[in-house]
This record gives sequence, C-alpha cells and structure tokens, in this order.
Amino acid sequence: MKTILIKTLQILFAFGLAAFIIWWSIHELTAQDKADIQLAFTNANYIYVIPVIILLFISNCLRAGRWQQIIAPLGAKPPFKDLLFGLMLGYAANQFIPRAGELLRCTVIAKKHPVTVAQLVGTVIIERSLDLLCFAILAIIVFFIEYTQIHAYAIEIFQGVALKWQNNSSPLVILGYLCIFMLLIAAYRFLKKRYSKKQFFLFKIFRGIAEGLASIKHVPNKPLFIIQTVLLWVVYILATWLGCFAFTETAHLSIGTAMVLLVSGTLGIIIAPGGLGAYPYAIQKTLVLYSITKNIGLAFGWLLWMVQFLFTITFGIIAFIALNSKTKAHAQHKHHTAKNT
Repeated sequence: MKTILIKTLQILFAFGLAAFIIWWSIHELTAQDKADIQLAFTNANYIYVIPVIILLFISNCLRAGRWQQIIAPLGAKPPFKDLLFGLMLGYAANQFIPRAGELLRCTVIAKKHPVTVAQLVGTVIIERSLDLLCFAILAIIVFFIEYTQIHAYAIEIFQGVALKWQNNSSPLVILGYLCIFMLLIAAYRFLKKRYSKKQFFLFKIFRGIAEGLASIKHVPNKPLFIIQTVLLWVVYILATWLGCFAFTETAHLSIGTAMVLLVSGTLGIIIAPGGLGAYPYAIQKTLVLYSITKNIGLAFGWLLWMVQFLFTITFGIIAFIALNSKTKAHAQHKHHTAKNT
C-alpha cells in the first residue's frame, strides 16, 4: 500500500510539474502573442513532418536492433519485430506513467520468449547507461561548437541574476537565500550520514552505469552495435534539423543548432513525462539564443513535441494490436495442436 502511494505521488508530482511549466510558459502571453503563435501554426509547412516521422521510425528500428544485440548474450533470440513492437508500446506507456514503459516492454517480451523480466530490465539499464554516455558526449560537442552563443547567454543570465539580487537585497531576502543554502547543506549531510559511501545513492547510480557500459563487451557484433548507436543519434539530429524547415523563421538554422535543440529538448523530456510542457519551453528558450522570437520558439517547440507525441501514441497502438493479434494466433495454434494430438 505504501509503495502504491509513493508511486502515485511521484506520478502526480511529475504531471504537476508539467502543468506548472505549461502555465509558466503561457501565463504572460498577450492576445497578440497568442495570435502570432496561431499564425505560425497556420503558415507552417507540414510536409516536413513526413520525413521527421520516417526518421523517428528509423530510430526505433535502430534501437530495436541494438536491444536485440544486448539480449543475445542471455541466450534468447527474440525476433526483431517483437522487440520493435515492445519498444514502441513501452514508449507510448511512458507518456502517461513515467518509466512504466521500460517495465512494460520487458514484460511483453518475457511473456513470449524464454527470458525473464529481471534479465530484460538489466538490458534496459545497459541501454540507458549507453544513452547517458552518448548524451554527455553530444552535450560536450555542442558546448564547443556553439560556445559563442552559450557563453553570451550565460553572461546574460548571470547579469540578470546579479541585477535581481541588487534590486532585492533587503535583509529578509538575504536571510531567505541563506536559509535555502543551509537547508541544502543539511539535506546533503543527512544523506551522507544515513548512507555509507558505498550505499550513497549517487555512487550507486554511477556504479550501475559503469557496470552497464562494461557489459557491452559481450554483444555478438561490436562494430554493428557501435554503428547502430552512432546512427541513432545522427537520426535524432537529422529529425530535429528537418523539423526546423517547417517554419520560415527557423528554416535557416544550421545542423549545429539542431544539435543544441536536441540536447535542450532531451533535458525537457527528462524533466517531465514525455517532455510535456518542458520540451516546448526548453526549445523556446534555446531558440532565443539564435534571435528567434519567443512566440515562434514556443510554437516550434510545441510542433516538434506534438509530432513526437502523436507518433509515439499512434505506433504504440499499432504495436499493441500487433502483439495481441500474434498472441491470440499463437494461443489458437497451440490449442489446435494439442487437440490433434
């Protein structure tokens, strides 16, 4: 009962955060702002949505192929199509219950093939560890490629914070900041005292990532595995870049800018379920760096998010139907075989 309550509160918090970010991004919009956003959607060239959808599907295929390689050392050989359907079904579930999709796709595959859910969860941890490493590498590359823009934006933020501090440096405000700082220190010391160094959750996370990455050496075809991983992120970048052509105001953006958008958008997806609210807001704030107006940035962010959301839900439904029809056909075949014998 306690576990269910905690999970429920976590889900409510996640969607509450998404709702807050949506409100925060639109609460100061004027009637003119709303009209500009509506006009941006009206004038958008939706033909570019088609190649974005194709690339998203290709990314799922690459993920399924890579997952197949990670599962291979377990001695199981689930067919590619089952892994693809399980993956797409899991992504659809993640839109409504954060991280539930990972368990769902493992459960679906475990029901159909001789491998346990626990073993498959281990393969997902390996996959996520690799994704985290790739994301970190991409973020570092983006930092150096777009250093000028990022540096200018960072200075602007720090200057804004300094100005706000100067204008609100009353004793009560200063006391409030000191209290927050002391609470953070107290929380850190409490966690460090409660858990030993080996048990401290940050160390556990890093240790899990390291173990996951180390296990990649067991995949049967390492060159193919590396190619699949690199192509996966190349496809993500291309999908983001092609999406830019949907709006006249963003059509001039370079592939380097698309990489920045991918990094910031991924952070938005991490923050809120499926990136709801957070993804468009992150894209909007990133595009401000490139002199794109906040209204166009917000409209573009929501367009990209809606394409991904509709793709995920549509193909999730297709995967659900395909998996269920195959399960029924398999059950009928077994019944027919047993009856004949």
